[in-house]
Amino acid sequence: MRLDHPDIRRSGEIVEIVYDGQRLTALAGETVAAALASHGIIQFRHTRDGGRRGLYCGMGACFDCLVTVDGKASQRACLTKVAANQEIRSVMPAGTAADPLLPLTPPVTGTAPVEQATDLLVIGAGPAGLAAAIAAAQRGAAVTVLDERPQSGGQFYKPLAPSHQAQHPIDRQFRDGLALRDAAIRAGVAIQQEATVWGAHAADEVVAIVEGLETVYRPRQLVIAPGAYERPVPFAGWTLPGVMTTGAAQTLARAYRVSPGQHVVIAGNGPLNLQLACELVAAGVDVVAVLESAPKPAPHQWRAMLTALRTAPDLIADGLRYLNRLRRAGVPVLWSHAILAAEGDGRVAQVRYAPMAPDGRLQTEAAVSVAADALCLGYGFVPSTEIARALGCAHHLVDRHLGYLATDTAADGSTDLPGIFVIGDGADLGGARVALARGTLAGHAAAARLGLPAGNATEIADAKARLQRAEHFQSALWSLYQAPPVRFDQVPDAAMLCRCEEISVGRVRAEIAAGHDSLAALKRNTRLGMGRCQGRYCAASAALLLEQSTGRPRAVEQYLAPRLPAKPVPAGALAFEKPEWGGHQRAITPNLARPVETIRLPDQEAAILVIGGGVVGACLAYYLSQAGQDVLVVERDDTNLQASGANAGSLHVQLLSFDFGAKAEAGGGPAAATLPLGPRSVALWQQLQADCGEDFEVRITGGLMVADSDAGMDFLRAKAALERRYGIENEVIGGNELRRIAPALSDKLIGAEYAPQEGKINPLRATYAVLEKARAQGARFLRGANVTAIGRENGHWIVETSRGRIRAGRIVNASGPWSRETGKLVGIDIPVHSAPLQMIVTEPAPPLVGHLVAHADRHLSLKQVASGGLVIGGAWTAAFAAERRFNTVTRHSIEGNLWVANHVLPQMAGLHVVRAWAAMNINIDGAPIIGPVPGLPGFFNCVTSNGYTLAPVVARITADLLLQGRSDIDPTPYLIDRFG
Repeated sequence: MRLDHPDIRRSGEIVEIVYDGQRLTALAGETVAAALASHGIIQFRHTRDGGRRGLYCGMGACFDCLVTVDGKASQRACLTKVAANQEIRSVMPAGTAADPLLPLTPPVTGTAPVEQATDLLVIGAGPAGLAAAIAAAQRGAAVTVLDERPQSGGQFYKPLAPSHQAQHPIDRQFRDGLALRDAAIRAGVAIQQEATVWGAHAADEVVAIVEGLETVYRPRQLVIAPGAYERPVPFAGWTLPGVMTTGAAQTLARAYRVSPGQHVVIAGNGPLNLQLACELVAAGVDVVAVLESAPKPAPHQWRAMLTALRTAPDLIADGLRYLNRLRRAGVPVLWSHAILAAEGDGRVAQVRYAPMAPDGRLQTEAAVSVAADALCLGYGFVPSTEIARALGCAHHLVDRHLGYLATDTAADGSTDLPGIFVIGDGADLGGARVALARGTLAGHAAAARLGLPAGNATEIADAKARLQRAEHFQSALWSLYQAPPVRFDQVPDAAMLCRCEEISVGRVRAEIAAGHDSLAALKRNTRLGMGRCQGRYCAASAALLLEQSTGRPRAVEQYLAPRLPAKPVPAGALAFEKPEWGGHQRAITPNLARPVETIRLPDQEAAILVIGGGVVGACLAYYLSQAGQDVLVVERDDTNLQASGANAGSLHVQLLSFDFGAKAEAGGGPAAATLPLGPRSVALWQQLQADCGEDFEVRITGGLMVADSDAGMDFLRAKAALERRYGIENEVIGGNELRRIAPALSDKLIGAEYAPQEGKINPLRATYAVLEKARAQGARFLRGANVTAIGRENGHWIVETSRGRIRAGRIVNASGPWSRETGKLVGIDIPVHSAPLQMIVTEPAPPLVGHLVAHADRHLSLKQVASGGLVIGGAWTAAFAAERRFNTVTRHSIEGNLWVANHVLPQMAGLHVVRAWAAMNINIDGAPIIGPVPGLPGFFNCVTSNGYTLAPVVARITADLLLQGRSDIDPTPYLIDRFG
């Protein structure tokens, strides 16, 4: 329902929209979410399991309120403005000719996005960002501010939407927000609203989508002020429509004058909930109860009370007024209470809550149920550190609430990276007054680094004093509002942990019990954190659940790695044609060993020691243990976390375009000699899937290498003829046949090579399943064991690791990109190079592509996986950040790869890119290196550059050579001897 206020009038034109066939009225200038909520409609996107989701975060971070608007898929209802005659659907287009995915942005022109230079770029127009912009602009800096929301002000100020007008600000918060925005405009700050910053590749390379177009900003100084998002609180039913954050409810009520419901329960931790309750009560909404998880402030906390009163008497007065208003209105404020469950059929209808003991235990025996059609949750915040982490700024863990990562900064927001400042709640939580003070200091510091005239010393000193007062107030406030610790032992298995991928708490508990006890392993085994929100609403919860389940403390390096884009962005907006690269960009192998285990173990023995716990090591362990051998696999990190775990999952049989002709390594001979291995290995994958009794998502759909020119078709005919000589099934087909079997592909394509034996596999499931089967057969695995030395003693190999000494009869080097380093330990040079490559994945889409698709002239690998996402690769190079020893994606490769993908599959322009990631690929000469090493009895190699496809067959050959001294596949073309 709409909320009335005597000093606010509706100014937006009344327009008509259609939602799922229902014609509704709306106010121009409001969001789709506000318009629908005014009619009591709270169900938005459909989940894979048939459920529905509604408005949750209200700020574009959770992606639960997605709708299709005029044929454009996955529009956030909380940010998308209504327009006359808009047709809105809760479902995505079917992706057919009759109901296609329409392009989300205008087609790009040229080969590169527009670039803009500025003295200072500020990301975020909340209190911190605007304060920094004002301070720098007043000293003469050219300042640009980018903000994703329709209006400036951030989560705190929430200005009134254009759909409404007020003759004067109705409270201090509105007034201060307007004054800050107006001060920025007067200072000459250029503010760009509805701009999504998707990445920052360096301090002077920030990339955003502005008015549907990609724009690269080249600032001399960068201030990151992205704010925070509200802390997730998993409990049964928290994903039901009608359950939303306090911030989302306040945005509806304050900015759009729409109530989140008619009977509202508000729960959480902190005074923001009291403010929302008062605002709703004043508008005539039935606030059923306010539940505060902290105990009621007691006399023994008098020191904190005095500090709070001394440092912010006005805020303390506000809090007392809120409590008094609620008391007069008969709204119960229940201290030491929290939510047990939200219940309802498709939307929340009832809320169960209970008192909390000091240790955080919910006293379920005293639970109460109340009717409610909205539940608002405000349990605190988590900083939006995605951009700062992607840039490499140092971070630390804050053990508060669920725990979160905060950016290491000085008082003025400067970080350990030159030219980069991080301020406000996006750096660490401190509230609006801390954000304003730090913003002012950051603006002055940035201006000083720009060489501008000295700033006002009085203003700087005042900002420092305000910062000190605000920090003292925050410390006192959260001492008074100290909530009991979060306990996952009372969260039921059925509660959802990962909202995007629908991963339950019970599923995560089961994976931890199975030994997948790191965030990275959980991510690969369950897809936790892989959805549109990029782990914002599950990573912190999962980290705490892991700590409570394993007793192992959380650490910064164990959190999920930052991925770009920081938020989903339209694929078409990033698609720029780029020159094809001229070969693998080799790099030193990064040292990515992380201390998942550190306890040193007693000396061990093994008949066969496998070095490397990726997919090849897993297959070796499987085949060797199946034969009754005593096998131990050591992995420097955790199993399946590096090259194998970051694989795109293609099962290649035909040669890739760069493995034939002039582009091929070593003239193409080694790659051609490897062709017979492909079909054998795919068959072995199918057999492993059956033996393990799990679905690896092996789908032999056939592969298409497409061409869009006569020269490309000639290339395919020559390549196909060579492949047939090695036993590969294939057929060169024309354009009509191509469109018949793959109608979504571009009509610009004139033909393709079709290889029916190709397909795809889920590497996030297959490797772990083979590892578990090998373990069940008796194979042993030791993680966190970095091999540091290898020697010989009395006819045995002696291997020193970071966790102890191992005596082995034979060794298999299955270290993948690290194989050369392992070889050095025994005095040999194994010609294996590291080549960082990157991949891209889109949001889930309707069925578009059944085949594994490649291109004859360009680098492309394209397939649609079981989750519905399109995985895009094709050996576009990533970058190696030497100072961090870390692989990172590059804008050039993302743009070029997406251009090829859009060129081949036009409906790609109707999808959002969810993430891109870099992995360390293996570059040899086109063929694997397997078998014994002359002069090193008992030392074997098992390394391949087409690792996922060929892992079973190279492991099978190596196992046969170890056990029998021979194999039914001639290993001669793959021995290290060929290098002379």
